[in-house]
Parts: sequence; C-alpha cells; structure tokens
Amino acid sequence: MNILESILQQMPGISQAQKKFMGILFSTILLVYDKVNFTNLSRYSCLSEKNYRRHFFKSFDFPAFNKLFLNKALDRQRTLIAVIDCSFIPKSGKKTEGKASFSNGLAGRPEEGLEISVISVVEVETHLSYSLSVQQMPLRPTTELPKNPLTAQVKNNSKKLGKKQKLLSLTPEITRVDDYAQPLKKLVLCCQILSVTW
Repeated sequence: MNILESILQQMPGISQAQKKFMGILFSTILLVYDKVNFTNLSRYSCLSEKNYRRHFFKSFDFPAFNKLFLNKALDRQRTLIAVIDCSFIPKSGKKTEGKASFSNGLAGRPEEGLEISVISVVEVETHLSYSLSVQQMPLRPTTELPKNPLTAQVKNNSKKLGKKQKLLSLTPEITRVDDYAQPLKKLVLCCQILSVTW
C-alpha cells in the first residue's frame, strides 16, 4: 500500500469509488505534459472526460488530506511555522468566475486575473513550504452608490454633514481584510487541529 492509499483509508466519509478516482487523478497529473484539463487527463488515463467531470462535482476535503500527508512527510524535530500569502494568477477571457482586478506584485500594478490565498506549513531549517489549503478569493464588494432617485437626496443630505461623518457614511461595511479572511474562516478549525497534533 502506498502513502496515497494509506491516507485515503484514514479519511472518513469517502466512498471506494472516490478513493479509486483520487488515486488515478494524482498519478495522471504527474504524466500530463500540457495543461491539466479533463480532455488531457482522459488521454493519459483509463477514465473518460465525462468521468472526470462527474467526479469533480463531488466535494473532497483537501485540507484534511494535506494534513494527513504532512503528518507523514514532515520531520517533528525541525521547526515548523504556518504562513499565509496571496498569489496572483493572470487570466484572460470573459466567463471566468471571480475574475477581477487584483494586485500583481510581479508587475507592480493591479491587473485582470484571479487571486488565491495559500496557507502553508514551512520547515524553517530546510526552507521548504508545504501547502495546506488554497482558496480562490471572492470579488470585492463595490462601494459605489446605487443609481436611483434617492441618490440625489443622499448627496443633498451629505452636504449638511461634516467631513468626518461624510467619510464614515461612504466607508464600506466589508473591508478588504474581512473580504480576504472570509474564505479562510472554515479553515480555523483545521489550523487548531494542526496546532494540537503538532
């Protein structure tokens, strides 16, 4: 039994069909030379494109899988720290969900694409980082006033307010930090489990 099969056996709530699929998926990803999509995955494996599409609609607990993998792979004698960072992914096209203008550190300016947030465990002595969880960041809420007849009334009322009150009234209820942390809230329990087991 290899390490992948032993980890999948430890995960509760996964059917035998999903365990078999995940084993084929992980081994096939290593073989694909071009883009990893359903068409190329079906070319290099025994599963059809339809099988890949059907299985990708099912949920899989990747943070729990990664935690079990890291428990086997990491050396307990080394210093381990948890880190979080954002990465920019350039993306073209008009139908990509979540595509917006995000900060691209490489280009030094905002660009159209996707943003992901990565939680990793780093071995300090070896300088190796192991991803625990990756989440796509949602679109930021807009702070523009709605275009309706009440907008003129809001503008007239805002003239009566002081500068400080006017700024407070235009401040969005959701800040960028809240927006950034929103998809990570469900990982708090996972991180707490990690701190207990490590």
